[in-house]
Amino acid sequence: MSPLLYYALPALGGYITLSIFFLRRPRLLHTPQTPAFCSRLVAHRGGSGERLENTMEAMENAMAQRADLLELDCQLTRDGVVVVSHDKNLSRQSGLNRDITSLNFEELPLYNEELEVYFSPGHFAHGSDRHMVSLEYMFQRFPKVPMSVEIKEKDEDLIHKIADLVRRFDRNEITIWASEKSSIMKKCKAANPEMPVSFTISRGFWVLLLYYLGLLPFIQIPEKFLFCFLPTIINRTYFPFSCSGLNQLAAVVSKWIIMRKSLIRHLEERGVQALGSLCSPWAAPRVGPLPLAPAMVRISKPKTFQAYLDDCHRRYSCAHCRAHLANHDDLISKSFQGSQGRAYLFNSVVNVGCGPAEERVLLTGLHAVADIHCENCKTTLGWKYEQAFESSQKYKEGKYIIELNHMIKDNGWD
Repeated sequence: MSPLLYYALPALGGYITLSIFFLRRPRLLHTPQTPAFCSRLVAHRGGSGERLENTMEAMENAMAQRADLLELDCQLTRDGVVVVSHDKNLSRQSGLNRDITSLNFEELPLYNEELEVYFSPGHFAHGSDRHMVSLEYMFQRFPKVPMSVEIKEKDEDLIHKIADLVRRFDRNEITIWASEKSSIMKKCKAANPEMPVSFTISRGFWVLLLYYLGLLPFIQIPEKFLFCFLPTIINRTYFPFSCSGLNQLAAVVSKWIIMRKSLIRHLEERGVQALGSLCSPWAAPRVGPLPLAPAMVRISKPKTFQAYLDDCHRRYSCAHCRAHLANHDDLISKSFQGSQGRAYLFNSVVNVGCGPAEERVLLTGLHAVADIHCENCKTTLGWKYEQAFESSQKYKEGKYIIELNHMIKDNGWD
């Protein structure tokens, strides 16, 4: 063996070991900030698969279906009103070939009576409300509802007006900056740095590269939200190949590269909420788990997907604030006794903080345990087994007990 390999191989092995160790335990290096809100169901353009996109009727329908976050896009009219609209040009939405910037707010036309659903070619949404709404009215109507505001154009007037509206309505913590371009996101953060930001496309690919290089655990992540697409669901729209087989292959390869469970869990434990887009036009609730989904789902049909969620109990949340605590796959046993009754044993948990370890005599003998609490509402949930002094109890080390009366079986997915 050459001298170079003699030193390089152990160094590489040590680096890989450290990278995997901290990928699974990111809180040893990073302290995540407690999120102002936790979401699981996000209405894409207000739920554009069930009502006309971005109308007040669509938003109210999404709220009725218990959506936690509204996703919308904004444009600026000639008279300086921030209007909720995906397109700058009105052709697709109303049939008028004019830019919104060339019209005053009162001159904006009605939406068409039907609009094709984004990501669902051949499917159309209808609604009785065809009026465009201003962002200010949205903030007035839903003062406590989290919203994601996407900026598509490098329009500093638009960005500053949105930032001012967010400050005026005291929504800094529950309004998200979103943009595909890093140059636009830089201006957004400068206009209101108190608002949480999402990943841009280039930043998303950068994080993916760091993940595969093993460097992600050692790099700071300022973003709080990751908006991503699930390739196997939207391949009919985003992949340009004329052959359906090539589209499916591209979707499968993209899914394998992007949708890594260890990556999403690492980001979640560092305080990043991952949000995926599921825009397939389901005619009925789907049965069975999704192949892999982030912690939240952005969807055009909130009612249809909510029906699926109600039939899919696969995660556990804090009973006091609904913060996500653990996935069903991490459940080891339901047959444990806590200090206040029945308790569950989990292999791993998220959004949980640990106190100092202390020796405690439990039903199964002497253990060193640390009390755990919900990082969102600070409620004591149970404890973590730090050390077991009897050989038969060693399997509990590093595992978590959560009292049943402090958690609920919530709708979710892996």
